[in-house]
Amino acid sequence: MARIPLTVVGGFLGAGKTTLLNHVLTASARRAAVLVNDFGPVDIDAGLIADRADNVIRLANGCVCCSMAGGMDDALARVLALDPLPEWIVIEASGVSDPGRIAQVGMADPLLQLESVVVLVDAGAIREVAADPLLADTVQRQLRAADLLVLNKIDLVAPDALAAVQDWLREASGGAPLLRASEGRVDLGALIGVGEGTASGHEAEHGCGHGDRHGDGAICGHGHGGRVVGAHGDELGGVRVGGHMPRHVDPSDPAHPFQSGLWRAPALLDADMLAERLKQLPRDVLRAKGWVRTSRHGWVLVQFAGRRVRFDTQARAPADQCEPSLVVIGMRGVTNMPAIATLLDRAALHDINVDVALDAAHAVPLR
Repeated sequence: MARIPLTVVGGFLGAGKTTLLNHVLTASARRAAVLVNDFGPVDIDAGLIADRADNVIRLANGCVCCSMAGGMDDALARVLALDPLPEWIVIEASGVSDPGRIAQVGMADPLLQLESVVVLVDAGAIREVAADPLLADTVQRQLRAADLLVLNKIDLVAPDALAAVQDWLREASGGAPLLRASEGRVDLGALIGVGEGTASGHEAEHGCGHGDRHGDGAICGHGHGGRVVGAHGDELGGVRVGGHMPRHVDPSDPAHPFQSGLWRAPALLDADMLAERLKQLPRDVLRAKGWVRTSRHGWVLVQFAGRRVRFDTQARAPADQCEPSLVVIGMRGVTNMPAIATLLDRAALHDINVDVALDAAHAVPLR
């Protein structure tokens, strides 16, 4: 039986991975199965693409690269049991994981053929992120794992700055081929067949062969969400804080740079005020993403990355979205989640009939 091609899509937080996958799922003639494991306490990206593909697999919360014997294996088993089998499998790596390690799945499973590791890059943010000593190692691993780089959001960068970042990327990635894109739109033919599909390159780069599987004792980096007191994270001001490990480290290690929190949003928000509050977030906040309800637009998908805010109107909330909320990703020991909750809470609308406001919102276009 012919092997099923596997593509791993990686890239740092906010680079546009899910936007690219939406393009894949809506424009591809292939029957695609997508494995999604977003970073944060809520599987936001799975909800994003659930309406666009039949084979969306929600994995256990945490870093994909941590355990090849855990949730990912179970998810792949379910995909490979489908009838008919998918014609293409795409794994979306979390924003802080090493896609090269995830690519080892395609080397170890005889039913899969690793085709390419595609890494997205935010054209306007990548050099600043890579210059941060806490983030540099994560970014470097991602760039070095790439068979193909997609330089995304080029429409938001001046031509001279774009040329400079392209030169920098070629050096930082070791010369990986590069596509330029806006809104994650690329020729889908470029996503299949980029790499050689051999094990040697990725094993040499990442130092882990087929047999180097992390057994039941491997740490998958799930944080301690919920009401945990003190430095471990507290559900204060509506924010639940937990850590997730981008590499195989002890989740209690204070050197791990990332933490994530869940802001449980008020029932109704003012869209303009929320956009302004998001722009006021400190620079140690890397990403915010989720669904909220606003008086002007009803349900909106909120995305904050690279200091930019975007709202997309939604006809309805995702089926598994119980309440309005945002996932906030920041730096461990730096990002003050309770303070962020206080800031965002100021966008709430009070003393207003929510049902009447939402009925009126559907008649107002998003600006």
